[in-house]
Amino acid sequence: MEQQTIITDKITIEEIRSQLESWRKNKRNHREPIPKELWQAAVELARCHSINTVSKALRLSYADLKDRLYGPSKPKLSKRQKPASFIELKYSPPLMPEEITVEIENKKGCKMRICLRADADITTLIKSFCQ
Repeated sequence: MEQQTIITDKITIEEIRSQLESWRKNKRNHREPIPKELWQAAVELARCHSINTVSKALRLSYADLKDRLYGPSKPKLSKRQKPASFIELKYSPPLMPEEITVEIENKKGCKMRICLRADADITTLIKSFCQ
């Protein structure tokens, strides 16, 4: 499709529908993305009409049109999430017992069991074990 300048002042759904149909008929392959100019015209129409009306009339994805109008609502996550690089441990000593037992396991599978007084500071010990 040759590049066309789309003037967004007073555009109608019919005009953009016609341009989209022309592009769909003349595109080189079925996976070719819709030109930015046509998306921009559809966004301008969605500002005046509802997203639903425009997406149905132009046969566009409602979600894609909404994202282009308002921005993505949620960040897209990768298929394989990376493991956490930081874990915050909130620790407050128990009120009643005088001794506590803490059991932890690091990412290599090593386990550690600690028995100590309830007022002892164990954060440094846990940090060094988990590294």
